[in-house]
Amino acid sequence: MTDAYCLSNFIDFSPHLSQPLRHSNRIKYTCFDISDNYIIFGATSGSLYFFNRGGKFMHLIPNKHGPVTHLSISANNKYVAFATQRSLICVYAVNLSAQAAPQVIVTHLSTDQSVQVSCIHWTPDEKQFYYGDTRGQVNLVLLSSFIGHSLLFNMSVHPLLYLDSPIVQIDDFESLLLVSNSTKCILCNTEYEEYKQIGNRPRDGAFGACFFISPHESVQPSRIYCARPGTRIWEVDFEGEVIQTHQFKSALATAPAKIYKNHDSDVAHDDDDDDDGHESNDELLDYQPQQLQFAKLQRFGQDFLLAYTELGLYVFDVRQSTVVLWSNQFERIVDCRVAGSEIFVFTQTGSLYSVQLQTLQAHAISLMQQSKLPQCARLLRQHVKYFADKARENYDLKLLNQLKQLLIERQQYELLNDISVIFDAIAQCTGSALDTQSSGGSSATTERSASLSTGGAPANAATTTTTTTAAPPRGVYVLENAFCDNLKQPPKSGHFKDALLTVTGKFGKNIIKYKFNIFAEEQQQQLVRELIPASERSLPFKDIKARYESQDNVDDNDEEIVCRSSSSSSRATGGAKRATATTPHISPEEKTIYNLYLIQKSAKFSRTHCVERYRAVFDEYAANELIHLLGKLTQVMVEHGDSLEQAQRNCYEMYFNYLNPELIWEMDDATRDYIASGFVLLNSGIEIFRCIHCNFPLRFDNACQYHDLGAVLLRYFWSRNEQLKCFDVLQSVPSLLDVLAKFYLAEHNLDKVLPIVFNYGTVELLQDVGRQLNFSAWARLFEQFVELQRGRLVCVNCECVTTVEQEQLTRHFFYTWNCFLNIALDHLTASETLALIFKWSSYIPSDAIDREFYTRSLKSCLRFWERRKSKRNCGQDFKNKSGSQP
Repeated sequence: MTDAYCLSNFIDFSPHLSQPLRHSNRIKYTCFDISDNYIIFGATSGSLYFFNRGGKFMHLIPNKHGPVTHLSISANNKYVAFATQRSLICVYAVNLSAQAAPQVIVTHLSTDQSVQVSCIHWTPDEKQFYYGDTRGQVNLVLLSSFIGHSLLFNMSVHPLLYLDSPIVQIDDFESLLLVSNSTKCILCNTEYEEYKQIGNRPRDGAFGACFFISPHESVQPSRIYCARPGTRIWEVDFEGEVIQTHQFKSALATAPAKIYKNHDSDVAHDDDDDDDGHESNDELLDYQPQQLQFAKLQRFGQDFLLAYTELGLYVFDVRQSTVVLWSNQFERIVDCRVAGSEIFVFTQTGSLYSVQLQTLQAHAISLMQQSKLPQCARLLRQHVKYFADKARENYDLKLLNQLKQLLIERQQYELLNDISVIFDAIAQCTGSALDTQSSGGSSATTERSASLSTGGAPANAATTTTTTTAAPPRGVYVLENAFCDNLKQPPKSGHFKDALLTVTGKFGKNIIKYKFNIFAEEQQQQLVRELIPASERSLPFKDIKARYESQDNVDDNDEEIVCRSSSSSSRATGGAKRATATTPHISPEEKTIYNLYLIQKSAKFSRTHCVERYRAVFDEYAANELIHLLGKLTQVMVEHGDSLEQAQRNCYEMYFNYLNPELIWEMDDATRDYIASGFVLLNSGIEIFRCIHCNFPLRFDNACQYHDLGAVLLRYFWSRNEQLKCFDVLQSVPSLLDVLAKFYLAEHNLDKVLPIVFNYGTVELLQDVGRQLNFSAWARLFEQFVELQRGRLVCVNCECVTTVEQEQLTRHFFYTWNCFLNIALDHLTASETLALIFKWSSYIPSDAIDREFYTRSLKSCLRFWERRKSKRNCGQDFKNKSGSQP
């Protein structure tokens, strides 16, 4: 029999997508694409937002070229091509390393900014992509990779087609290029430069087209499918000839498919039975034919075609010319993408959803494997005829037998009666049918089977069951009375939720839902009890403060914020009653601030961040609102005895532990300045030796709190040509000089890079910089190192020389000759290193270099001469062989 399908495993990515935009209300997502590894969004800010396939935010790529309108990911996730509103086409080489600068190349689409890119399509080899624009032009972009100082690749643009209307969709297969615009479809053979229009009837509007490549050409040849007006789709061969027209207008006069969503609780969703009733009513409604316009067609799986409109998803089996299903569960659809059996839907609200196309049989088995038996039972009741037919031919459905015992235990006899024919079919398929004839049979089951075969409604179970009072024979469903006691199981001792499953009576499901809601409220109240003591939940802050001060007067050595002794609790209870009678109830914001205060104090005592405890609270606030909230929290901390500076430090630490540094690119200036002030405050108090000429830091402690955040802050200022703000931060936090060194290195400004290397004084920085220095740059580095050994440091800011005490030079292992020379030997040949040593030998103490360094140098020289000798011998052998040939 023909399979029936459903949409299941619904996922709403909106909570994850909103996280990076919490700090800016003006930024919205505009477009998206999906690959095996990433979900990438373009935004009105021009930036690209990278998420993994699970929806977790990974990275942000800033862009200054205007809002992103279209984007597409290459086949192997190496490149992202995107277009902006400023008529620019850009390519980003994917590199999510925090240390690597984003590599983006840009080319102008047109001097007229009214010309916009309308679609982008990558070829499978990632070496090129096509894009079409609103003036009807199709261009080929070729990528070429090369090794250089600033760029890793380049691109060239080649115009291919000039059509009469905006391009709607582009697809390719080998040398064939398929282009659909607002009036026609063009099939191009790029190898022979041949072009052919598909069909002769023009149209007006956005209609898509795509290739449908078959894995078995002999059985089902590959085809091209082109959308047409009136919910029609042309089937075209690779010669551009229309073979037939599929008309789906009348076939869509059916009920829309329901999306099956995953529920965590069976009891909480008992009202799904009501949904079943609504669905059965939907089947009786009179649905009208649909006249639709499909602006984009995509292959979906091996046999299906996916299309969408603003109000619905449509899946067609074009081989059989049938409608698989359609759904109207999404509103204002902007774009859809296919990934395996999943459909990702992007809406105008910036939300992203995914659903999975499954056969009803696969969905039922999946629910059983996830132990979601009630949902599975309801699915069977909605599609009894389908599952009964499938059960007679599919042995795997024997797994559904577990439902029988569950329904008996829950005394859901009506549901059991509705799907009993499925269990009979399973028994017939497995060869283990129960002998219901000897026991008198089940009239309810027989009648249910008869009603399905004749199309009639099932009879009332109460009028068709036997009247015997004996124990039911094996295999017979007892349906005489839904409240009979002969099959009731005694309630199990244990969790309250388990006991609810056996509750029945005249109140039915309502009493179960009512009691379970009470249970849920008690669980929430228990969480509150764990966070705030009972004696303090309704007290205003002034009373709380008065109590803490009174407790401090009793015992000055007690630093515990919440007193939990029985005597103080009893006194506080009485005081709370009097306080609530004379003072107003505290506001929700004050409760939030008090909870944050308790979390911060508990983190201080336990020496942990506890960021997960307040992340959900911070997520509810925009950036400016959160800063205002932290200001009030600072006041509360000051009122409870902290100094103003310590309170500010605590609040900044809470904020920075929560903040994703990459979001700094999307924040407003006031929030960014707030972060810069906090970063400076948290890193203040370190000992800094400064230049005597300009007071810029020369020697300092390299330890830095929230270094990654400070690095992003400097990158933002530097990219906006705000170098003064960079140096303002560096003046107070010189431990970010390693970030500044990378900026100067990208500009090849060695006059700035070399002083930073010695002022910063870490092995890691010299190793990173040394990889990009040639011999002449290393010679200058040797010269400055000799000056350093004489107690003279060059200032990064004014480039003047300042004398440094010997104590400052010996504070780090980096400043020894052994360490410096071994790093030099990693990037220079032994002969070059030894030549520099001989040049400056008069400034090197006799015992400054260990024997191990010379041993390593000699071994390096020997390896060099052996390689050179081997190459010379190979060259000689080649000449001898060439000379011996006639």
